[in-house]
Amino acid sequence: MKKEKIETPAYEGAMEYGTYYKFDKFDKLILKELDENARKSLADMSKKIGLSRDAIRNRINKLIDSKVISAFKPILQPPRMGFPIVNYVFISLYNPSEEQEKEFLKFLKNNKNVTYVAGLIGKWDYILDIMAENPGQFDKILKGIRQRFPNLIKDYEVYGVLQEYKYEEIGRLIYG
Repeated sequence: MKKEKIETPAYEGAMEYGTYYKFDKFDKLILKELDENARKSLADMSKKIGLSRDAIRNRINKLIDSKVISAFKPILQPPRMGFPIVNYVFISLYNPSEEQEKEFLKFLKNNKNVTYVAGLIGKWDYILDIMAENPGQFDKILKGIRQRFPNLIKDYEVYGVLQEYKYEEIGRLIYG
């Protein structure tokens, strides 16, 4: 039996704002199933949800087209992958020009050890998630960012992650 495949566009990592999607009970059940195991077959989902495989495929494609779903990705464990150092770094900038900020963001997005970047409101302008093999490598990464933008970074603060207690289960906002 041929494995059915649903194509998703490349994930860019940015949230998109726009028109809200209207979820019905089947959309919620589909999201719950995908959240639990995105590799579950359409046939298995069909049995559990009570819709045909084609109906589920069409609904998933509609969720993708509506940009509710951006990608199907595994949840990776950085410590098991050789990256036990996970630090959140809060950064504030001196009044940057638009061009300076674009260059700063491009630099961060191109650094493989910077796994998350978000703009903030408040004391800090950005939060970064930096993963490293050891404290020395983390220090080198952070110094590299600071040395690359010495006239742009006003202040920073580092918070090391000791233990994660909950991973982003965003689908639960809709289904439960």
